[in-house]
Amino acid sequence: MTGPRKPLLMRLGAAFAVLYCAGAVLLVGFALAGKTPYIIDGREVSREDWLQLAVPLFAVTIVLMAVIAYALLRERAWSRHAVMLHWGAVGGYGLLLLFLGAVERALAARVVAEAAVAGVFSAWYFYRKRNVVAYFRSLCSPANDK
Repeated sequence: MTGPRKPLLMRLGAAFAVLYCAGAVLLVGFALAGKTPYIIDGREVSREDWLQLAVPLFAVTIVLMAVIAYALLRERAWSRHAVMLHWGAVGGYGLLLLFLGAVERALAARVVAEAAVAGVFSAWYFYRKRNVVAYFRSLCSPANDK
C-alpha cells in the first residue's frame, strides 16, 4: 500500500475481531456440550432459553466479526461498512427481542443503547476522523486496486 499507514485503532480492532471469533466459537461449543453454565445478563437460565436467545446473536456476531477481521487485515475499503453493519445488527437484535417480549425491557434497552453508542463512535471514527478518512481514500485510489 502506498497511502497512509493503517490507524492504530483499526489494527487493534482487527486483532480484537480475531480473538472475539475464536473465543465466541469456544464459548458456544462449550455451552452446547454442557460444559459451561447458561447465563444471560448475569442470571442463570435454562439451556433452551440460552440456545434460543444467545446462540442467534453469537452466530451473527461471529460471522460479522470474521468479516470485519478479514476486511481490516486485508485492507478492504468496505471494512468500515462491515463494522457499521455489525452494530446495526446487534441493536436490531435487541429491538427484536424487546418486540417479541423475549427479554426484560432493561436488558433489551441496554443492548440497544450500547450498540447505538458504539455505532455513533464507529460512524465518527470511520467516516469523519481525518486520518481514517484519508486511509480509506488511499485504499480506493487506482494505485491500490484490490
